[in-house]
Amino acid sequence: MSTTELDDLKTAWQNLNRNLELQNALALHQFKESKLARFRSGLRPLIVGQIIQLISGVLLSVFAGSFWVRHVGVPHLMVYGISLHAYGIMFIVFAARDLFLISRLDYAAPVLALQKQLADLRAGRVRAAIWFGIAGCFTWIPLILIIFYKLGADVWVRNPDVVGEFVLSGFVCVGIFSGIIFWSRRPGREKFAKNLESSSVGRSVTRAQAVLDEIKRFEQE
Repeated sequence: MSTTELDDLKTAWQNLNRNLELQNALALHQFKESKLARFRSGLRPLIVGQIIQLISGVLLSVFAGSFWVRHVGVPHLMVYGISLHAYGIMFIVFAARDLFLISRLDYAAPVLALQKQLADLRAGRVRAAIWFGIAGCFTWIPLILIIFYKLGADVWVRNPDVVGEFVLSGFVCVGIFSGIIFWSRRPGREKFAKNLESSSVGRSVTRAQAVLDEIKRFEQE
């Protein structure tokens, strides 16, 4: 085989390699685009849920704020209203935080960077679930007491022991809640802890993470 033929064969081989690289890059791009489209659509239920949570927080804050303002000077009624007002603000803050983290997701960034951004959202939702779990152990108390008050029965005035029992049950609830969390973090409870975390962050974030994992595996193949 002559030198010219060898050079032609080498050039043809190089062209073939470049074409294969271009085809692989195009296939990766198409795969990534389709998965990212799925990634975006998968987060829509979470966005809708957080908007609903935000609106609910505003409504609760307005209701509770107007209640305790109307009863300034009556300590126990102010405590009811301020407690629910604070809970409504929690709704607003955590929903706004999630919406902000979702809005700053950079779909053009490398998968590792996008995974890091999603991990921040996931960690934030886990922390929020803990805070809501603790607050939820007590928030039902002022809500029920306000309902009774509006029905004409001021439980604190008529039977303060009942309020004390409500508060005690709230602490028991916190103890059970905390016990479940600590128990899940013990060795051998990894599967339970993972399921507990997945339920805290929601299916939208879990599915989005699975999509990014698929893209990462495809890139590594």
